Amino acid sequence: MTANLSKHFQQFVENISLGEPQVTRMNRAATTVSEFLVYTYGVSKGNVFLQGSYANGTAVEPVKGGEYDIDIVVICVVREISCDAALNDLQAKFESDGRFKDRIKTKKPCVRLEYAEDEVGSFHVDIVPVRHLSSSAALESPRRGEEWKPTAPREYTDWCAAQGALFVRTVKSMKRWRDEQQLVRLAVKSIVLQVLVAECMPSGVDDAARMAQTFRALYQKLRVLDEPPVVPNPALLSENLAKHWTQTSFHNFVKELAEAVEFAEAAQASNDEVEAADLWRELLGDDFPIPSAGQLGLELLDQSHAQTPAQKGWSEAHDSRYRVSITADVQRGRRNQNIREVESGVLLREGHNLHFRANVVAPNHVEVWWQVVNTGGHARSQGGLRGDIFKGHDLKNNQIAQDEDWERTEYTGSHLIRALLVRENRVLAASEFFRVNIYATGHPFTR
Repeated sequence: MTANLSKHFQQFVENISLGEPQVTRMNRAATTVSEFLVYTYGVSKGNVFLQGSYANGTAVEPVKGGEYDIDIVVICVVREISCDAALNDLQAKFESDGRFKDRIKTKKPCVRLEYAEDEVGSFHVDIVPVRHLSSSAALESPRRGEEWKPTAPREYTDWCAAQGALFVRTVKSMKRWRDEQQLVRLAVKSIVLQVLVAECMPSGVDDAARMAQTFRALYQKLRVLDEPPVVPNPALLSENLAKHWTQTSFHNFVKELAEAVEFAEAAQASNDEVEAADLWRELLGDDFPIPSAGQLGLELLDQSHAQTPAQKGWSEAHDSRYRVSITADVQRGRRNQNIREVESGVLLREGHNLHFRANVVAPNHVEVWWQVVNTGGHARSQGGLRGDIFKGHDLKNNQIAQDEDWERTEYTGSHLIRALLVRENRVLAASEFFRVNIYATGHPFTR
């Protein structure tokens, strides 16, 4: 029986959906810019409107280092003006206003206003000046150095709305997968991903099955191609949304899809809630919830087997001039391509590489030593109750390292690691113990 992850996916979608303070900030910026455009160009309010993910309801919170944004369209260009002239005119109008002149960044299809980074990331507004196509209601948009191209932003927003709530949930989840797994410069464009999802998404299944089947259908559709497919805009069939999808980016996307299929199908095959949730977290990032150590009953148990400095022949002579703390990263993904910082007390499944780094403050040279203390019945049954003090080692060559140590998650239970600063057989400082909680599939916590 497949593990039921409905609550996990519900929480995940809530975690990645835009909330406060982003929504208030975006709405405020949209109102200010829209009012400026209405006044400056002398157009009606109906000629200024939102397009893109925010308008379509598919926007997600940015991952670390990413940006959130809004896109605004203004119908303001007369027939005789070139693409460059229309964009330059729009930029000049923003440059004339003190609220905007220091925010401007020139882009090929738009004028961008960049806002100061806040607690949830960087934020920008993209404004596109468009014109009516001849005497019809159809629109054309510019691109610097190119000709005017037909566009249908309102119709596309209507198309997205017609796809329904499950489409929105799936697109949000797929966008977060993309943001977690693809470099920004190689990432598939949101609008291309949305249309592909609509073509491949099944109906009548739960979130986990829908995601797994969408990954599989996308992979089967694209893996046989040597170059990016034509992806028609469903609101404007003459437009190929994938026109600027590069060969390199396309092949990277297919490679990531292959791994996603593997992880998603493994998650679907598992009847272990922790294993299944952790596999989805591999794909979708740390906003996908997994059970906590407390929910699994993990506790720190007997540590009397831990080696003492005295047993190493060292004295303890702590000196306030010497300090050490440790940070940790975990490698995730089949190719260990994702490196994420983890905090003390985190729950991890077995089979991950953990990288610990000692942050040292010392007026004189010291040696960094490490100590791992495993606890619990699983480690004891496997002869893994480590407690020794040792020199750290690197990952690739397993050679001695001064200020780092690599470990592999293995035994169900709560375990500890710390760093010690040693000089002339004296322990001058020791870090706080960093706690790592591990769950190994098929090995419930035992004392």
